Amino acid sequence: MLTEQEIDDRPMINKVLCVDDDSLSLTISELMLNSACFSEHIDKAMDGMDALAYLDKIWESAEKDQKAPQLILLDINMPVMNGWEFLEKFVPAYQEKFPNTKIIILSSTIDPEDFAMAKRFPVVIDFFSKPLEVDSLEALKVSNHFKTFFG
Repeated sequence: MLTEQEIDDRPMINKVLCVDDDSLSLTISELMLNSACFSEHIDKAMDGMDALAYLDKIWESAEKDQKAPQLILLDINMPVMNGWEFLEKFVPAYQEKFPNTKIIILSSTIDPEDFAMAKRFPVVIDFFSKPLEVDSLEALKVSNHFKTFFG
């Protein structure tokens, strides 16, 4: 069992933004991210519009680089603005502003069209099935996108 100090000393990414309209899914994602010692900070947004407002606030801040999430876990099916609509806005408005931010679709969908659609967005690095699992995060730690954080 790791002590609290050993957990605090483990390498992690700085921030994850979880975008999902389901509060239970958000809670599970937060628990799994904490269990995997994946991120120092976890922020939440309830839909794509909320996530864009969150990114706007970061872009307007003085410490954009320190406040930007390195990972966005994005649900597809949400009211107000769904995941696809979010990606359509994110790519032209934020992909260059936050080049170190990667996106993983986190969804319960089994529709092959959704998997194909995700491949149209280079910023989307993977597609995870809900609920988020520690094993998926552990595999992500050694991926080319994140291994420098977890060295």
